[in-house]
Amino acid sequence: MNKFFKIHTCGNDFLVIFYKKSFIILNKYINRKFGISCDQLLIINKINLKNKIIKIQIYNNNLSIAKNCGNGIRCLSWFFLIKTKKNNFISFDLNKNYIHSWKRKKIFTLYKFPHFIKKLLIRINNIFLNSCFVNLINLHIVFFVNNIRTKKLKFVSKTIKYFFNDAYNIEFIQILKNNKIYIRIFEKAIGETYSCGSGIISSICYIYKYIFKKKNFFVNSIGGYCQIIVSNSNIIIYGNVNFCYFGFI
Repeated sequence: MNKFFKIHTCGNDFLVIFYKKSFIILNKYINRKFGISCDQLLIINKINLKNKIIKIQIYNNNLSIAKNCGNGIRCLSWFFLIKTKKNNFISFDLNKNYIHSWKRKKIFTLYKFPHFIKKLLIRINNIFLNSCFVNLINLHIVFFVNNIRTKKLKFVSKTIKYFFNDAYNIEFIQILKNNKIYIRIFEKAIGETYSCGSGIISSICYIYKYIFKKKNFFVNSIGGYCQIIVSNSNIIIYGNVNFCYFGFI
């Protein structure tokens, strides 16, 4: 039997295990109808607390590989920095892409401002949408909309997923007032989710580069809110993390 724990932030939930079992067994446990269920599966491959580096793998709910997960890394940061009380700083190794977190009164997670951000105009039927491609280790398409609650967003997301073969996470953002943002997120292989850390960061990169430059942003998603700080070439995300339970597989 192997120990696992479940954790979430803003309703974006994760199953964390310390040993990679077979996909057949994993699929049984992350199935939303018959198992524990989660948006993503986080596998801890190696822990090096001396050098403060943790090597991880990330899988979507259908066990496809995810190259990045901002909220998942925030949750792991909380676990290793707050729950275990081992260090004040930790780094996560995602195939030699390093993401850093540190502890003060809150847990802060830092990303480098992505090198590839490409603005474009997409037409779907008679709908024209300002959008932006962002490469944040994983791939995102961010759309700026005037009404985040419209039912058309599900149709647009399905069309984009079909056209790009479900290769991108899709974010729709509406600027409510100054630096307050509302976001809806449609993750690849999952559908609409309560939150997505890398999607939120990608959306802020789009706003910061092409719409207006602010240092602080408050981002509301279906599952709750988090805060973003833009500092030089870095993006810092922080917010509440909620531990659910330990268990054994």
